[in-house]
This record gives sequence, C-alpha cells and structure tokens, in this order.
Amino acid sequence: MMAGMGKRALVWTGAVVAVAPLVGLGIYFARVGLADADQLASVIGVFVALAGLGVSVYGLITGRPPAQPEPPQKETPPPPRPDVSASGPRSIAIGGDNSGIVSTGDDATNIQRREQP
Repeated sequence: MMAGMGKRALVWTGAVVAVAPLVGLGIYFARVGLADADQLASVIGVFVALAGLGVSVYGLITGRPPAQPEPPQKETPPPPRPDVSASGPRSIAIGGDNSGIVSTGDDATNIQRREQP
C-alpha cells in the first residue's frame, strides 16, 4: 500500500514538473507578442531537438548488445539401422521406428478402426 502511494506522488510530481514550464511559456508568449514568441519558440525547439538527438545516440551506444547469431546446429546422424532379416515366403522383418499395417498370406484383410473426435 505504501509503495503505491509513493508511486502516485512521483507521477503527480512528474506531471507538475512537465506542465509548469508549459504554463510559464504560455504566459510569457502572451505578454511578449507573437513575433518575439515565435523567435523564442524556434530557439527552444532547436535545443529540444538537440537534446532528443543526444538521448537517442546515448540509447544506441548503451543499449542492448546486438543479438548474437545462434551457432549452426550440428546435424544429428540418423539412428543406426536395426539388424533384422527375414527369409522364406511371406515373411517380413521390421526393425526400428516403424508404424503401419503389414499383411501376409492369401486373402489377408486389414480392418482399421478410426476414433471419432
């Protein structure tokens, strides 16, 4: 609770600090006339632009370091082939990471059941 009140006070202080010069400049410009106000506004604009340029250059210099490219990934070799063999009529040999249907024999029928979503 206490930290929230401190934060609120800082926000209000910042708002007053930002608004006070604007009000002061408005009053000054109203008193000196449009020609002098225009000249002063131009000079103030130059200094604000230079300050912004300085802040942006500072941000570029002290900002995050450039992202390092990821090192190239080493290709993983394929897994070794299993040592399987089949011999004889209608024989099969399956090894490794295989999936699917295998049918052997005369008039073999495959029945697949599909789950409903």
